[in-house]
Amino acid sequence: MSLKMSNLLDIEKYLLLELVYFHLPPQYKNQITRETPMKLDEYIDLLEQCGYATYPGFISRSEHGYQYKKRRQAHFKRIYASSDNLGDVVVTGYVNDNYGPYGNTADKNKTSLVAIALADRENNGAVIFSGCEQMYPSSIVLDWGGCLIASLGVVTVHHHKAIDFYDRHMAGILGERNILGHSKGGNLATYVYINRLEENTHAYCVNAQPYCWYTMSEMQKEALKTGRFEYIVHANDPTRKASYVSYISRTAPLNRYATKRFIDIHGFAEVNFDGFGNLEGARVIRETISQLKSRFFNDYTAEKRLTHDECMAGFQEKLTEITSLPRLFSTTLDEILLVTAAQAAIIWFRDEDDRGPFIYPLLIKSPGAEDLYQLKLRPGQGIAARSVFEGLPLYIKDSRKYRLQVESQNRNLGLTITSEIAVPLGIDETEVFGALELINKLDGVFSLEDFALVNEMTLAMLDVFKKSGQSLDNYRDFSLLQIRKGGKRTFAVEKNGFKEKVFASPAEKDAFLKKISGLSLEPNERLIFNRITFTRDKQEQLKRLRKQEYAMIFGKSQLRTSKVRVKGRLIALLLGVQENRVNLKQVAKMMGLEGKLNTPIKDLTDAEYIRLEYGVARIRRPKLIIVNTPPPGLSPAAYRVLCNRLKKDCEKKAVTVIVLN
Repeated sequence: MSLKMSNLLDIEKYLLLELVYFHLPPQYKNQITRETPMKLDEYIDLLEQCGYATYPGFISRSEHGYQYKKRRQAHFKRIYASSDNLGDVVVTGYVNDNYGPYGNTADKNKTSLVAIALADRENNGAVIFSGCEQMYPSSIVLDWGGCLIASLGVVTVHHHKAIDFYDRHMAGILGERNILGHSKGGNLATYVYINRLEENTHAYCVNAQPYCWYTMSEMQKEALKTGRFEYIVHANDPTRKASYVSYISRTAPLNRYATKRFIDIHGFAEVNFDGFGNLEGARVIRETISQLKSRFFNDYTAEKRLTHDECMAGFQEKLTEITSLPRLFSTTLDEILLVTAAQAAIIWFRDEDDRGPFIYPLLIKSPGAEDLYQLKLRPGQGIAARSVFEGLPLYIKDSRKYRLQVESQNRNLGLTITSEIAVPLGIDETEVFGALELINKLDGVFSLEDFALVNEMTLAMLDVFKKSGQSLDNYRDFSLLQIRKGGKRTFAVEKNGFKEKVFASPAEKDAFLKKISGLSLEPNERLIFNRITFTRDKQEQLKRLRKQEYAMIFGKSQLRTSKVRVKGRLIALLLGVQENRVNLKQVAKMMGLEGKLNTPIKDLTDAEYIRLEYGVARIRRPKLIIVNTPPPGLSPAAYRVLCNRLKKDCEKKAVTVIVLN
């Protein structure tokens, strides 16, 4: 258990960053010192009594605010319970320089600074700074006013108090001294970091207000581009534009169902974490903006190129700090992406089912990662599969000239493959358990130098893996949809699976349908769809999920006896389809109903009605099709034809199907 930055997972760091927004209740705010610390889980237990600073005070105190705090508390408890790093962490310091009952400073003139200090048994420490708060009008004025002045390069009272808090609570810490901050808190964390470089400091900032570039020394600018400093931004978050920023470490994509309001983009809840607890789809980029702009700001760091030996030396140094396998694999992919400029990197593991051997992605570094998990590739489906099943390292400079067909992999991965590298993972040549694959170089094709470097870095990673003696079997998950209650899975369907479920009564079936649609989730229940977690408070996102990814066959039983013409049903369908090229006659022809456009639906034969229902469900290309109970009088033969056709779609990996009987 450790607060070392190299051990903490992204999901654990996000917990700490959000926790500081929860203001301790008045009776606890002055009790925390290094001599009388509070355990981290005790702080989490108090969340429902805390003031939540991203809401105005009256909302935080309302029933809505109380329920929101309870949901975030449940989320934090799940992370804490599964964490290998946070169990012995204690809160050793707390400052709340606000007016009102939550404040705990004696200063007459407040700054709205809120921060907590942490320590672990290994004598590592951390401080976390809160961003702009909405608790009181005074908080808004003080925070936003401080942000405006800081953006001009002025060192404010906020900065002085932040570094004083760091100095006071890191005194005596002999291990790592870590600094975390979000939004305005990221600006404070950056200031403390660049002014304490001579100490064993590391920093982790999310959507941080940038520190003014002009006021930093060359040494400080260089320090922001090292592995000691992480500057993470969420896609579409505008905060980075407040100043010149050439040191973005990672850009995290939002989940596709996220509400695109600033508060959601800028906050914590709309990014995804992979099965290891790291940001999904985020890759290390060490981004420098355009060369013209960087030269205007006298920033030439991006033009430096490391040699093979320098890359390996830096990688080996990182490996010595790693104690967990999730961090080992994630760091390896990050470093390989950084030095090869690959578009995507995947670690595949080997497994076997009743159809024979296959490989599945254990970890993916690509913006489209959420669509790639749960894939199963068989022998002959791409070079990663060949690398695993033949135990060969493979270098494909130009995939178009390679004799192994990659069309199926292009389709599965959702991109056009132009250049690849695949290296087998194994204890030795005869025991291959997976492969590391790189796909497409951002600025051309992979070189032999890239291939040699990837081989050597993979061997170094495998050496650490072998010595660990740990297993990653617990991370396998092929489900598209699952419902979890507490820590227990109550329902799941595998991606591209065909699952039939029988109920004792229509009421039981309807209750289940509401559950898997997210319409009746309980406070301790989660709906997880394609690795994205939804809770009952995310109704907007759930509505968007149902609209984009769900389709229902026999959703309206009265449709079978409707006088509406086929044409009317198809026109209503096409109004919701985004593809402009699709027209009414084409759709009718695809369904085999081109001669039935003016026929009332009630006059269709059972076979024709089945084609209509099937076509309407499939045209939007949903990920999940739910087959409801067929309408009365529908022939069993027509129903079997429908189910058999859907089974074939599942075998082709086109859709996932749940049949309700």
